[in-house]
Amino acid sequence: MNEKDKANMLERLKSDISVNFKVGDDSVLSGFIDDYISIASDNSNRRKDDIKLYPYVYNAVKEVYQRRGDEGSSSSTEGSQSTSYVDIEEKLAKDVRSIRIFRV
Repeated sequence: MNEKDKANMLERLKSDISVNFKVGDDSVLSGFIDDYISIASDNSNRRKDDIKLYPYVYNAVKEVYQRRGDEGSSSSTEGSQSTSYVDIEEKLAKDVRSIRIFRV
């Protein structure tokens, strides 16, 4: 993902996360973007700047940012609401395999 696409994703994430976004966490989001681009690229055999990876990486970064503090948990219960978690990295790897490029 080129720097312009990364900057656009960062701004879109900050907007979507809005109330939950902590001022100064730009570098945290940027780090997540870099990590998940690598995972998506490795599992799809696509270049890191391939725009087709964008929606998968975006969703993974958004989810991991919102789940900070619950790392390693498989579920949580608050009041009467129960939430089950999936492994974000495994889900991303599985999802991008549908757009995998097979190389010989």
